[in-house]
Amino acid sequence: MPTVLPALLIAAPAHAAGGVVLPEPSSMLLFTLGTAGVVIGRKLSAKRPRK
Repeated sequence: MPTVLPALLIAAPAHAAGGVVLPEPSSMLLFTLGTAGVVIGRKLSAKRPRK
């Protein structure tokens, strides 16, 4: 039991099968929102009439 307790207290990233590191949901949300903002901004600026 004493050897298991330190292993439970260590913060480690989530791993999928095969040892692939998974990103946190909040960072994926921020990345998705940023990408959507860039895409929408470019589409809206392309539709804007030039002066």
